[in-house]
Amino acid sequence: YEGLKQLNDDSIVKVILPVAYPDAYEKLKDYIDDQSIVILLGMAAKRPMISIEERARNILSFRIPDNNGTIITDRKINEFADEYLYSPIDIDKLINQLNQENKICYKSSDAGEYICNYLYFEVLNKHKCPSLFVHIPDFQTDEEYLLLNDFLKKIIKYFKGEEK
Repeated sequence: YEGLKQLNDDSIVKVILPVAYPDAYEKLKDYIDDQSIVILLGMAAKRPMISIEERARNILSFRIPDNNGTIITDRKINEFADEYLYSPIDIDKLINQLNQENKICYKSSDAGEYICNYLYFEVLNKHKCPSLFVHIPDFQTDEEYLLLNDFLKKIIKYFKGEEK
């Protein structure tokens, strides 16, 4: 959240979601239409740097309770959907662009089995707009927040076609 405070762009709608099933998607869905570009952010404290998820998996399996106290074990998000859903974004191209000056991110194929994965899966399954999920390490310093802010600005420019 701290990293988003510095992102001043009136064309961006920032929505803070609850870490809860199904509340997170229920709150988010009303903000998405076919003209949207959805960039979901979540924390992955143990990751060494920013990671962009190439896919979401059709599973919920919480190791810890969500903020409502809910624990779900080994359940599909949607019984009728594929096991994996992939971002419509060319993740490799995006990462190459973002890492031109310094390596600041990498591609991940594991969005977990918790709320982050659930949100990403629902967006990919129910909306046809460009979307991706970005996991952020546990940033704590102003320098890290500036890195995140710069990273997000580059993604937005990429989506607007200002960076190729």
